[in-house]
Amino acid sequence: VRLNGASVLLVGAGGAARGVLQPLAEAGCVRLHIVNRTASKALELADAWRSTGVSPQTRVTAGGLADAALPGGWNLVINATASGLQDAAPDLPAGLYAEGAAAYDMMYGATPTAFMKQAEADGAALMADGLGMLVGQAAESFFIWHGVRPDPAPVLAALRETLMAGR
Repeated sequence: VRLNGASVLLVGAGGAARGVLQPLAEAGCVRLHIVNRTASKALELADAWRSTGVSPQTRVTAGGLADAALPGGWNLVINATASGLQDAAPDLPAGLYAEGAAAYDMMYGATPTAFMKQAEADGAALMADGLGMLVGQAAESFFIWHGVRPDPAPVLAALRETLMAGR
């Protein structure tokens, strides 16, 4: 997924959403729109981010879940909510995805999450879950502590296999 020049919809306004704002801006996203079930929380996060002045080239806006639509669609939609814990997807409007767009769920499981199923039905070309992020964070921690950067691919494959076996 090419982030430089991308328009990204970020669903959720908690710690996970806050944690990805900086990396998305650094990757060159030109537009980040934060939506949340409670619109005021999304607005607070957007205001807090804009007040830092860290990435003025990235336009950050916010609203409620009903405000998620963008003419032409989003290049990437990220689910940073805990809705997957209840095997549910956020209540998003249809037609969110631009041609070739991706959906990323920070949650993970043995089977595609409800959000990933929703994204596929709505036209996302690529869907991924958060297992790779979890393994990547572990690899970075290992590097910090031991000075050796492990290859996360075999660990990710083994975890996927274990998850699939335990369905």
